[in-house]
Amino acid sequence: MVKLKLTLKYCIALYCITMLYASLHELVHHLAGYVVCGAWGYKSFNSFETACEDDPITYLATYAGPVFTFIMMYVGMFMLRANKSTFHSHLGFAMIFAQMPVQRMIGPIMGFNDEMYATGQLFGYTTLNTWIVIILVWSICVPPLIQAYKAIQNRKRLLWFLLYALLLPYILFGPPFVLLEYLMLEKEVLNQTVIGIGLLFVINEIVTILLYLKTKKYLDPDRR
Repeated sequence: MVKLKLTLKYCIALYCITMLYASLHELVHHLAGYVVCGAWGYKSFNSFETACEDDPITYLATYAGPVFTFIMMYVGMFMLRANKSTFHSHLGFAMIFAQMPVQRMIGPIMGFNDEMYATGQLFGYTTLNTWIVIILVWSICVPPLIQAYKAIQNRKRLLWFLLYALLLPYILFGPPFVLLEYLMLEKEVLNQTVIGIGLLFVINEIVTILLYLKTKKYLDPDRR
């Protein structure tokens, strides 16, 4: 169970965990691309190219990112369900929303997201395939969201749930992520690559990990 409270330290910790898992999602794409192609592709903050783009096997790398995200969502759900400590409950709760599940659920409806793109490229953008992707993604995402909703102890539980599901992780994480992508791709800031990854991405990942390790205790908003 979680009693939510928004503080500056808590928001910094939530930003860090959201940025961390968004970056890991992208790194999983990149690593899977290396595994299926045998060579490194190119990775920015919000896009990736494999070394074998013309081979359908490359779409395995496209699916790999969402698979990782879904697994982390369920890790968060089981941590929340275990209720071992206040900190672990808050960490599990934050992990669920750090995967931005609503974005994954809305994406196929709007015709985008990794899941829809790979399926469309492999099997066609048919109505049937679209509905299959939508149903699968919703079936995966809904149970952790239900667990998160039930765990909220605050009054006006629904409003707190909607704040996390629809707004808070996005406004904390979105602007810095978009800015970093713009700086590296459009302004060519630290766009040199290390194993195919933009240097600005690498620096941001290191900073994010260090800051997360420093601030993750504040995911329990009562920690001082």
